Amino acid sequence: MGIDRRKLSICALFVVLCALNGPVTFASDIKQANPKRIVSINLCTDQLLLQLVGPERVAAVTKFSADPEVSPIAFQVKGVKKIQGGIEDVQACGPDLLVGGKFSHKETLRFFNRSGIPVLTFGIPKNFEDIYADIRKLAEAVGAQGRGDQLIQSMQSDLAALKPGPGSKKKAFFFQSGSLVPGSGTFENSIMEAAGLENLAATIGIQNYGSLSLEKLIEMKPDVLIFSSDQKQKPTIRGEVLDHPAIRKALPHVKTVTLPSAILNCGSSASIEAVQILVKETRQP
Repeated sequence: MGIDRRKLSICALFVVLCALNGPVTFASDIKQANPKRIVSINLCTDQLLLQLVGPERVAAVTKFSADPEVSPIAFQVKGVKKIQGGIEDVQACGPDLLVGGKFSHKETLRFFNRSGIPVLTFGIPKNFEDIYADIRKLAEAVGAQGRGDQLIQSMQSDLAALKPGPGSKKKAFFFQSGSLVPGSGTFENSIMEAAGLENLAATIGIQNYGSLSLEKLIEMKPDVLIFSSDQKQKPTIRGEVLDHPAIRKALPHVKTVTLPSAILNCGSSASIEAVQILVKETRQP
């Protein structure tokens, strides 16, 4: 029987492509393996993971997860190994599932994907629906669909309870370092909308993140200015300008709200707390 060289070439090409790109990982495939040594190399996947499984199934998380200034799960990871996220770090943990973010530790993720270790990556959520999708994705991978559904239902219930009633919305800017303000298509915008605030950055057409001059800030006359706590602890020159007497005179009634950075760094169930704080601080009793 002769050899079909065309078919052989196609098979050889397929093998080469698999070797270069690594196996394609699906959450359903990981679920069947029932991972028990899960490693997370991203602060946000640290949070998602510990919300879905007990620490006994977590082989390691990032060192940042133990810092209460940036992580709302610091108390949950006291007995869990902390790593930097490099290839050697992860290898030493003997993982049967690796989770991380799409934009960090790319070499580590690529290496283990090629090595046959199941790898799941997550992007940056832009709204609460994105968070729900991430929870479902990881819950399926670790066999915790029931827990994932409960977490989502709890978040939805909390947001429904915070939903603003009819009436005019207070106007707000989320003022960030480097003269940046988040506009439409950002998670900060989703938080503000959930709290019943009108994001002025979105109103003037800013998509994602854009710059805002102090002159424009004064012209827009916001009712609320929102900051993150790390800006207050490490004030920028621009942030200090907002406390200048001339600015305070131009905006005498503006309400300032500071949100803990730990609940802003990642989209998770902790994000509900940001909405709760905004509602408490900005709605009339």
